[in-house]
Amino acid sequence: MPPQLLSVVVITLNEEANIERCLRSVAWADEKIVVDCGSSDRTVQSATDLGARVVHREWSGYVDQKNHAIEHAAHAWVLSLDADEWLTEEAIEEIRRTLSAPDADGYRVRRRTAFCGSYADRTWGADRPLRLFRKDRGRFDGGPVHESVRLDSGASTGRLSGPILHAGYTSIADYVDKLNRYTGLAADGMAGSGRRYRPLKLWFGPPWTLFRLYVMKLGFLDGARGWIIAAGSAYYVLVREAKLWERDQR
Repeated sequence: MPPQLLSVVVITLNEEANIERCLRSVAWADEKIVVDCGSSDRTVQSATDLGARVVHREWSGYVDQKNHAIEHAAHAWVLSLDADEWLTEEAIEEIRRTLSAPDADGYRVRRRTAFCGSYADRTWGADRPLRLFRKDRGRFDGGPVHESVRLDSGASTGRLSGPILHAGYTSIADYVDKLNRYTGLAADGMAGSGRRYRPLKLWFGPPWTLFRLYVMKLGFLDGARGWIIAAGSAYYVLVREAKLWERDQR
């Protein structure tokens, strides 16, 4: 049986610093599709030079953009990457081997996220997003942030051990900026679905998050990096819930 053909899909906005590394790691793929929503830097030119087919589309949210990219995929199997992600050699070999005889409809892939120049494999060690899947069995779903692939009912899921690398957060300033933006998007999405401020979540959500990441997941073994991530994640929960509380006050 010949290997299944693969389409790689990426969404972008001003990703000049990342897109080349991402696309070079999937140069072997049968098709590369970039959905861009109006980059003003060299993102589009770089993607085109590396053999990607660029589709222009106004921003409509992470879920819609990624599903639009999937719709443009010509092949039965899709690998979805963010522009600041790339494949290791181990992941490349495993994905190609898997596509030669797939035994599931979708696969979760280990993702290593960098924080200020290094990886936090304990604090964030459980991150296994579903990224490789059959086009006819999966679609992105979720709120304004933290979107994920949902497979059809009855579809089977496997796991791959070769990691995707994620540039993540390049500096504390970058982390704080994204935290503020993502908590706003998350609060908007929760409010839009009817979720209101919950006192217990505001009071106990942050300390539980800190304990779970720093103690239960052994984040303390990541040193200062683990503490900053765990405390920052607790702060994320606090700010998200505080923004819901602010809405109720209005």
